[in-house]
Amino acid sequence: MLTVRFARLLLLAALAVLPTLSHALACKEGGRNGNVLITEDIGTTVAVPVTENTGVPIWHSSQRTVNVHCYKDNNVREAEEVYFYPNPRPKQGQPQGVQFGVVYKGQAYYQTERIPTGFSIPQCPSNVSLDKCPAVSFTLSFQVEIATKKPYPGNGQVGINQFEVLQFDGKYGINNAPNSNLVYKVTGLDKIRFIQCAVKVWLNPPNNTLDFGRIVKSNTGLTPSAPRRDFTLGLEKTCDDPVQVNGYFRGINGKKDDYTATLIKQKDGSDSGLGIQLYYGSGNRLRFEQSEFLATFRQGDRLKTVPMYGVIVPTNLGKVEPGPFKGTINIDLDYI
Repeated sequence: MLTVRFARLLLLAALAVLPTLSHALACKEGGRNGNVLITEDIGTTVAVPVTENTGVPIWHSSQRTVNVHCYKDNNVREAEEVYFYPNPRPKQGQPQGVQFGVVYKGQAYYQTERIPTGFSIPQCPSNVSLDKCPAVSFTLSFQVEIATKKPYPGNGQVGINQFEVLQFDGKYGINNAPNSNLVYKVTGLDKIRFIQCAVKVWLNPPNNTLDFGRIVKSNTGLTPSAPRRDFTLGLEKTCDDPVQVNGYFRGINGKKDDYTATLIKQKDGSDSGLGIQLYYGSGNRLRFEQSEFLATFRQGDRLKTVPMYGVIVPTNLGKVEPGPFKGTINIDLDYI
């Protein structure tokens, strides 16, 4: 018994005089001396109907493409995967009525668990000093979303103005060393307001389907050269409150660029070599995965109609084969 107690006392004493160790990676933007903070303000006012269920997106950040550089600032020599860690500062205060998510590789993550980036830092050989351990640099793109979360605050306020949404870090958790790791922070949360009504949206044709009929492929392109179908979005507001409504359009099969959503072969789900572009009736082209203006409801307005049309475009004529193709586009409404 005495020997065990003595050993414990020695261990505690030894731990007391050692410096605090970080058991995580250091990750910065652009290099060891790079940026450690990305800040984005939500911009204009965001209105949230209290009739919405939990999990409805109400704001999307810009598409962020960052060059991340991670290196070991600890005694861990093994290989480590790099993660997004949501809510890296749990004591920063919790917002009321909203939650934060990360959209990565087309998938939205609303969770408290870490999110793998798919990139790893290599193992550090035992014969190499820690400051010479291999580092890793990579480029990735992501977006941050804000979505609804019940219960909604009775005073109509989120309660905080800013929130650190995520941090890049390694397998052993959050590195709390100052200025060590890249963090994404949202500000302007006081611009979120809760209103008593919502806007319903529907598509005309009423079956929510655009049928482009028979399209012929030639050596030079398609016939007709730009297959087109017109449609309208109907918007109905359920109260008299003024609000601007934007649309966030996302193709579930991804996109070729900001203006072109991917269409797939109906039989096997592979890329058809065709895409779809959406236009306003004015001829202005719409961007995917970005908030686009649809209509302004003034006091007392209840109904709005937005004329639009879709055009089929070749994205890779070499992949175009006979047979049916399809695509699905989801529309989220942003209230401003």
